[in-house]
Amino acid sequence: MPARPPLNALHVFCAVARHGGIRAAAEVLCVTPGAVTRQVQALEAHLGEALFERGPAAAQPTEAGRRLLKRVGERLEVIVDALSPAGAAGRRRAIVRVDTGVTLAMHWLIPRLRGFAERHPQIEVQVRTTDGDIDPASGADVYIRRDQAELRGLPAQRLLVEQSLLVAAAAHPVLTSKSSGLRALARWPRIGARSRPDLWPQWAQQHRAAPADWAPTLAFDNTVLAIQAAAEGLGLAVLPELFIAGMLDAGTLRAVRPQRIETGAYAVAIGRRRESARVLAFVDWLHATARA
Repeated sequence: MPARPPLNALHVFCAVARHGGIRAAAEVLCVTPGAVTRQVQALEAHLGEALFERGPAAAQPTEAGRRLLKRVGERLEVIVDALSPAGAAGRRRAIVRVDTGVTLAMHWLIPRLRGFAERHPQIEVQVRTTDGDIDPASGADVYIRRDQAELRGLPAQRLLVEQSLLVAAAAHPVLTSKSSGLRALARWPRIGARSRPDLWPQWAQQHRAAPADWAPTLAFDNTVLAIQAAAEGLGLAVLPELFIAGMLDAGTLRAVRPQRIETGAYAVAIGRRRESARVLAFVDWLHATARA
C-alpha cells in the first residue's frame, strides 16, 4: 500500500508560502513556529526535495516549492473553504491586490477582469492605482509598471510590449485631407500628456523629423486626459494602441498613419513574500491575456 500523503503538512506548507513565513503561518494556524517547521520538514522528507530557501530568504519557496504551490495551493484553499463549518454562505473569497498605473488599469486591465472572475470566481481582484516607484510596504501582491526601475529590484517578467499610433477623432478633417505628408500634418494641433513626454519625440524620430518641431501644442496631465481630448477632436495624438484598441474598433478614433512604433514595455512583479496560489493564478492569467 502506498504511503499516505501528509495532507496536514501540505496545508501547513501552503500557509507558510501564502503568509510569508513560519511565524506568520504559526499565528494563523494557532500553533507554535516549531510545529510549523516540523510539518514543513516532514513534507520535504516525503517529497525528497527542499521547498523553501534556507538562510535569510527562508520564506521564499524554491523552484520545487513554487511548482507544488501552483499545483495544489488553490485546490487546497477550495477544499478548506468547502469543509468550513460556516458552509458555503460563510466562505471567504481570496483576494489579490494589484498596484498599477491608472491608464493601464482603466483601459487594459479592468475591461478584461471579467475573464479572470469567470475562471476564478473564488478570487477577488482589488485594483489600486499609483504612479512612480512602488511602495513594498503597501500590501499589494502584484505590481505592474512600464518603467521596470520603479519595481525597486523585484524580480520582474515582461508582460506587454507597448506600440503607439498617430490617431485622431473619426470626424477630424485630417482624415479627409488629400495630403498626409509631415508638412501637412504639422499644421494641426498636437495633443500631449505630461506623464508621457516621450511619445511625440519617439514618433518624430521614427519619421526622421526634429522632435522640437513636433512638441505638443495642447498638453494634459496624463494619458487618460490625452485620450479623451483626442476622442473629442481637439487634435492629433500619439497614443499607445493597447489603451485605445476599443476606440479604434468602435471607430471613435482612427489611425492617421498606419505605422506603429514601439514605445516601451510593461513588466509584472510579485511583492516580496506575497507569492501564493491565488497570486500565481492571477499572474498566469495576466500573461495568457497579454499573449492573446
